[in-house]
Amino acid sequence: MDSSVQLSTEELYITGKSDDPLELAVLAGSMIVLLGDEKTIAPNLALILAGRKPPFSGRIHLGDDNLDIKSHNARGRVEYVSFDFSVPPGMTVSGHLSLAAAAAGYSRKNTREILSQLYNWCSLESCVDEEVNELSPDNRYLTALAAACLPVPDVLVLQGPFPDRLHPLLEDLCQGGCAVIASLPEIHYIPQATERIAVCDINDVSRIVRLQELSDACSILMRLRVRFFPALPRAVMESLPGAKNFLAIPGGYEFHHPQLSAAVTNLINLARANSRQIAGLEVRPPSNSELVEYFTIDNEPGEADLFCSKDLDI
Repeated sequence: MDSSVQLSTEELYITGKSDDPLELAVLAGSMIVLLGDEKTIAPNLALILAGRKPPFSGRIHLGDDNLDIKSHNARGRVEYVSFDFSVPPGMTVSGHLSLAAAAAGYSRKNTREILSQLYNWCSLESCVDEEVNELSPDNRYLTALAAACLPVPDVLVLQGPFPDRLHPLLEDLCQGGCAVIASLPEIHYIPQATERIAVCDINDVSRIVRLQELSDACSILMRLRVRFFPALPRAVMESLPGAKNFLAIPGGYEFHHPQLSAAVTNLINLARANSRQIAGLEVRPPSNSELVEYFTIDNEPGEADLFCSKDLDI
């Protein structure tokens, strides 16, 4: 994979309350996630990195030549996809994408060929004549993605959540050298191909971690909810090996266990031994605030965090 820098920041303060500047470099072919809901800086940071909103201070550069993201020459190199994408009433998928192709500089002859490829790639063949605003949320988002890809951007910034159908398309873009930045509200939306996750709080990026680090944190912080029929006495439930931090809920208990598979096996055995049925079992991942609390900030000031391929040792 190309190791060139597609986007980087310089002394970037996201808000006036940010404690430290965010110094990062996003490499070609990498996929990163800004993890945080609307109460965090994640959605605004996505807009800032896309050049759609100014930061409190600092600059954003494109490419190794440090082209300013706000310059005229940066047009088309960074594209943004909003989760609430819409178009003027009555506009069809083909009409919208034809206009997007014209804006991207395609000739009429080339437009027909490129749109045919996009319809197939995004699985939109069955709805090209439908109104964009009447599409299902998934197809509407895919239409927005198709339009954003027409300029062939170096950096694609997406505001999620977005459909799982998008994940293989994002992998295709990364393989082509595009850098993908996605703002997502919860961990279960994160694509498997993500290399880095920026855990965001209300004012800053709290920590930048690898996908495996986040997975390990979730294993430590996750809680299980189980309901029994008939109800199981708390004293019996607390005999479950490895379980701790019990909380009573209607019909059952919520608790922490370091090993999911062992917990499920032990719950089944516990229910059988006490002539109970498991009426419900749910794994509850940690909240964003719990992840922020778990991860401590240890980045060296002024050192860029490289969002790169997992096979690079950094």
